[in-house]
Amino acid sequence: MEAGNVEALTVRVDLSAIRGNLAAVRALAGDRIVMACIKGNAYGHGLVPVARCLEAAGVPWLTLGSPGEALALREAGITTPILLFPTIAGFDLKRHVGAGITIGVQSAAEAAALAPQAAAPVSVFLKIDAGFGRVGAPLPVAASEAREIARLPSVTLAGLFTHLPFFSEESVAWVQERLKAFGEVAGTIQGDAGRRLVVQALASTGLASGLDAPSTNAVCPGSLLYGVQPTWTSASGQHIDVAGLRPALVEVTSIVGSLRTIAAGERFGPGGARSAARATRLGVMPLGFSNSILVRKPGQRVGIAGRSAPVLSVSLEHTVIDVTDATPIAEGATVHLLSRDGAVGPTLEDIARAQDRATVEILVALTGKAAYAYVS
Repeated sequence: MEAGNVEALTVRVDLSAIRGNLAAVRALAGDRIVMACIKGNAYGHGLVPVARCLEAAGVPWLTLGSPGEALALREAGITTPILLFPTIAGFDLKRHVGAGITIGVQSAAEAAALAPQAAAPVSVFLKIDAGFGRVGAPLPVAASEAREIARLPSVTLAGLFTHLPFFSEESVAWVQERLKAFGEVAGTIQGDAGRRLVVQALASTGLASGLDAPSTNAVCPGSLLYGVQPTWTSASGQHIDVAGLRPALVEVTSIVGSLRTIAAGERFGPGGARSAARATRLGVMPLGFSNSILVRKPGQRVGIAGRSAPVLSVSLEHTVIDVTDATPIAEGATVHLLSRDGAVGPTLEDIARAQDRATVEILVALTGKAAYAYVS
């Protein structure tokens, strides 16, 4: 852990990997617009530094779902167009509209409510629910909602988008049928508008799978930009592997905050539930449920002094590991919670398997409760 850092976690991110992953995504996207998704603190990689990296690389759009994160980008000097996904109905977006942020809406009524908050025409994207059943104008009424938006005097309909996540080969036929239905509605709306709109339907998995998205001219990848392969397995057990991806998360580390030795046969742990089979050296890290999900339960492993050490217990702000086989070590020793290549600690995939979680869940849990360092 770096001198002067008082955080329990240090996260190191490789910005050159993000640039390389963007190049791989652009190759998949062809002539379609790449709208870079940076929601969830840029998937745990640090919102503003990642946004600056993508802006410098010429990404035409940044997308996210947090009103606070959208404003943070403008306050940090990011000038790239930003699409804010639909948020809570009635949320005060006056500052966002004033900052030139494009607002995702689900209806003409939502778009109309934005007009009094703006000194200039408001740019909106209409979110269409193509079958996911979560957010957006239902397909049967989407065209009429778009026509109503077009009639609003202080609102400009700039684009359309939908979201159809899927995780297995068995879902592909349904997703492809829904994409076709979305494309038909999008084509109608574009015809009514008499001009070219930004139309997006594919995210990371759909893009990597090579699905056809009629009437669209944009893609909105998220996890691919950070070097995470799609969570998708075919019936035959095959995985999608996108060429050219490299994980941008180099490592996550903590420290041994204190050390103690438990004698053989001594009981310890919550309720004295454990008994030391041998003289055991315990290391205590200053992190727990309150600031990390990288270690969540006993049995996971971390790296220390070139050895693998098991996690014995996790509480609100402390994690106890068995460092007996890693001695001699001192307080302040670095603990590798995550390692990109697995050389000094578990990989992201190792952690996801140990916790039975998706890799993206692990990433987005990396929030402001960490010190970030960036390398290129």
